[in-house]
Amino acid sequence: MKKQLLKRVILILSAFILFFTMLISPNVQAEDNYIGPMSAFMMSPMTSRMTLNPGDTYTGSFWIVNPEENTASIKYTLQVKSFYRDDDSKAIFEDVEGRGRIAEWITLDVPESNILAPKTSDEIKYTIKVPSNAPGGGQYAAIAATSIISDNNGASAVNLSETIVMAHTIFAEITGQTKKSGEITDLSSPGFISDGDIVAKSRVANTGNVHGTATYTLEVYPIFSDHPIYSNASNPDKKLILPDRTIIHETAFENTPSVGLFNIYYKVEFESGEVKELRKLVIKCPVWVVFIIFLVLIGLTTLAVIKIKKRSARRKLQ
Repeated sequence: MKKQLLKRVILILSAFILFFTMLISPNVQAEDNYIGPMSAFMMSPMTSRMTLNPGDTYTGSFWIVNPEENTASIKYTLQVKSFYRDDDSKAIFEDVEGRGRIAEWITLDVPESNILAPKTSDEIKYTIKVPSNAPGGGQYAAIAATSIISDNNGASAVNLSETIVMAHTIFAEITGQTKKSGEITDLSSPGFISDGDIVAKSRVANTGNVHGTATYTLEVYPIFSDHPIYSNASNPDKKLILPDRTIIHETAFENTPSVGLFNIYYKVEFESGEVKELRKLVIKCPVWVVFIIFLVLIGLTTLAVIKIKKRSARRKLQ
């Protein structure tokens, strides 16, 4: 009788496990063979950072490159615009609170020909003349290039015609009454995850009047080990944050093992010297494993109750 009951319990548990596994098994789909749009041209470098004094004259440059090995040439036009970013790091081509005045201080040295043949490049030089009464703080501009792919005669290519805008962004710090400060808050990481990667998140606000860089370091350790299974300490995430802007950033341990107990160490630093740290225990366990453990506990509890009842019945008979 006892063996038959045990077999029934095991059979029921097995049926539940099989059903639940089939229910939550992910559908596997073939990846789409998608190729993104062809890039018409490249810029190198994409950004320039500099410190300037009122009254300074600064000369810089960057390259526009046509890397394509085809018969198409690239015709481009250049324009200097004020530049800023919103809290989602999206570009804003306008003067925000006077921080884009530098666009008026920039003069371009444009090449005689603005058509790039395949596998050629142009050096774009620019000069920044800072007024002697320029206020201290961050100034931001973008030298935007608009291109139309064309054939070698300058006519738009029939199958390759597309307008593309790229920009060389300038981050300048004007000396004077400057303030570099930040506020780091809301460091967090889920204590339990059933799927996906371990993620640490934080909020950094630039409370100064010049740009600054936030650095994000994440280390993940097995529960009983001092050796990390993941660390980005040698190449931490970095975000350049403009004045009066707040960035929420996530740092992830990609391909986190499916099951485990982990200690995480998360550190956020701002260029002005602010530092915040988070240490936390994180459990990762898939839902189906939790369900199996739950069923096993129910089964063991049921068997224990049956065994106790049988012992009680035997004692009564004695």
